[in-house]
Amino acid sequence: MSKIFSAFIALLIVGALNICSAEDFQFVDAYENTGYYVDMDSVENEGRSTIFARVAIVKATTNRMFVYDIRFNHLERTYQVIASKTIEYDSKNILETNNTPRDARAYASGSEMSELIEFILYGGDLS
Repeated sequence: MSKIFSAFIALLIVGALNICSAEDFQFVDAYENTGYYVDMDSVENEGRSTIFARVAIVKATTNRMFVYDIRFNHLERTYQVIASKTIEYDSKNILETNNTPRDARAYASGSEMSELIEFILYGGDLS
């Protein structure tokens, strides 16, 4: 059932993620009604432990997509949201933009943030 739902979420987001054609959002994981994606074209290695990436989180039940520019420090297991957009993905209307960097936060092993950075680092091999 989870694979069917994940496929459904993936199909729903295809149209929404075409907002910028230069993006290459790839499905990472789904949990309940939420899908997690990373724009592989946005990934930049900023040093030995720091990686920048654009991440999309889709909440199908609320018709919202949240796009975050995130700086990950995979050695310290932290992430910092640099900027974000809230988008109504049916209409592709941008509802909110926030360009204020937030404080870095820790993430736990096995969390969705951990899955995102592992996908970025290891090319999707999360096993």
